[in-house]
Amino acid sequence: MRLHNLLALVLGLGAVAPAAAQNRANAEPVDRWQIMLRDGSTLWDLRLAKVSGDTLVFQGNDSTLRFPLMHVDELRLVRKATRSIAPEAGRYGGVLDGGDDEVYRLTLFDLNERRQVLQQILRAHPLAEQP
Repeated sequence: MRLHNLLALVLGLGAVAPAAAQNRANAEPVDRWQIMLRDGSTLWDLRLAKVSGDTLVFQGNDSTLRFPLMHVDELRLVRKATRSIAPEAGRYGGVLDGGDDEVYRLTLFDLNERRQVLQQILRAHPLAEQP
């Protein structure tokens, strides 16, 4: 009888794991940003964590990065890529060409104009609540 209970427990746990994975897959995707700095360097796969005054705070895979708004020349919200065999607009050979990305070019803007663009970004993409 104990073996029967153990087997039922193991099978029950096996059914829970795929359901949990499915729930994570259905969760709201995290916005991923690519930024280009004034010095020409590009950083990607960042999450906009917060805005502190005129400083943008990004979370990378293993670090927190802070950049003054005046040092950021471009913000790009990178849309999750999916491969498609059927021809679709904005794709070449079934691969995304970046046409779905949201690009905010700040190069020629002064600080006040950059703040306005940042407010527009935050309205469209509110920051996630911190745990």
